[in-house]
Amino acid sequence: MKLIILGSGTCVPSLKRNAPGYYLEAEGCRILVDCGSGTLLQLEKAGRSYRDIDAVCITHKHPDHFADLMPLLHALIATPQLNRKKDLNIFSPKGFMEYYEASITSVLGHPKEFPIRIREVQDKCDFGPFHIITVKTIHSRDSIAYRFERGDRSIVFTGDADYDQGVIALAQDADLLIADCSFPDSMKAKGHLSARECGMVAAKAGAKKLVLSHLYPACSPDEDRVKESREAFNGEIVLAEDLMTINI
Repeated sequence: MKLIILGSGTCVPSLKRNAPGYYLEAEGCRILVDCGSGTLLQLEKAGRSYRDIDAVCITHKHPDHFADLMPLLHALIATPQLNRKKDLNIFSPKGFMEYYEASITSVLGHPKEFPIRIREVQDKCDFGPFHIITVKTIHSRDSIAYRFERGDRSIVFTGDADYDQGVIALAQDADLLIADCSFPDSMKAKGHLSARECGMVAAKAGAKKLVLSHLYPACSPDEDRVKESREAFNGEIVLAEDLMTINI
C-alpha cells in the first residue's frame, strides 16, 4: 500500500498544511480518505489525477474533511472527453445519503456518464484489494474512523476523534496509525486527541508506526507534539507533512 498525505492540517487556513486529505493506493485501486478544501490541487502536486480515483472515504461531514467532494464530482462530470465509465464509490457514515441528495445532486444532478454509489458503511465491507472496517468516534454525531487491511498489512485513520477504547481496538496491531493530533496536551480539546493521547492509543493498540496529523497551527512548535507523544509510545513517530509518501 502507498499512502500520500495530501493535507495534514485543519479547518484553519495555513500556507504549510492543507486541509485533511489522504491518497491510498494498492493494486491499481485509488482511494481518497477525506478531501478537504484544496485536496484536488494537492493530488495534482503529488503526481496523481482526480480522473483515476475509485473511491472517497469520508470520516464525517465537517467541511474541512469533505469540502472538495463536490469539486471532484464536478471535474469528473465536466472534463471534456474524459469519458469516465467506472463507478465512483463514496463511503460515508450513516446519514450521508440524505445530505448528498439534498445538497450535491441539487447542484450537479446525477451524472449520466458514470454511476456514483453512496455506501454508508456499517462496521465493515470490502472494496478492491481492501477490507475496510469502521468504528464510531467521539467527535460529531456522524464521525467514524477507518481501518484498511490488505493481506497482513493495515493502516488506520482516526479521523477526528477523542480518546476512546473503540479507536484503540480499531488500531490493534496496525502497521500505520494516522492520528488526529490537533493540539498539545496543554490545549486539550473535547472531540480531539491530544499529542500524548495519540501516543497512548498507539501504545495500547500495539501500533508499529504513529503519524501525527490534523495539526492546528500556532499552538506550539510541531516538534513538541512528537515529544509529548513519545511520553506514552516508544515506537516510530512521524510528524505529518503535506505530500509526504509512506509505503506500507
